[in-house]
Amino acid sequence: MSEQENIRLSDEAYAALNAHDMNRFSQYLAEDYQAEVPDVPSSLNKKQYLDYLQNYLTGFPDLHFEVTRTIAKDDTVVTHWALTGTHTGPLRGPNGATIPPTGRKTTNRGSNTLDNKNGKVVRLYSFYDLATLMQQLGLMPG
Repeated sequence: MSEQENIRLSDEAYAALNAHDMNRFSQYLAEDYQAEVPDVPSSLNKKQYLDYLQNYLTGFPDLHFEVTRTIAKDDTVVTHWALTGTHTGPLRGPNGATIPPTGRKTTNRGSNTLDNKNGKVVRLYSFYDLATLMQQLGLMPG
């Protein structure tokens, strides 16, 4: 795929996430998809990653990604994003315990690197500040 087609794939995947349409979002991921995320020590497969995202959508029902920058080279797309949401639902924390809703608004910034193949995302490397998120929820000192 061209760089522009890979950027379109990324844009469409974020649109599906912002619509909280996990069925549509999952169609952008290859069956052998792998994800690396900050609060999980090993790679996640497609099902595990969808469960991981669903946890955040449950905890933050108004979760929204604003992509602030996109860079593409060959089959790799890097996005910088700002994330906002209000913690009004239960959230499974990094240690596996459920964090009850705090009602707090959160803002976080991060970056995703997507490796694409044949019109699907095959690998994700996600970077964001988990400590700031926990501070904003009142779970860590500022």
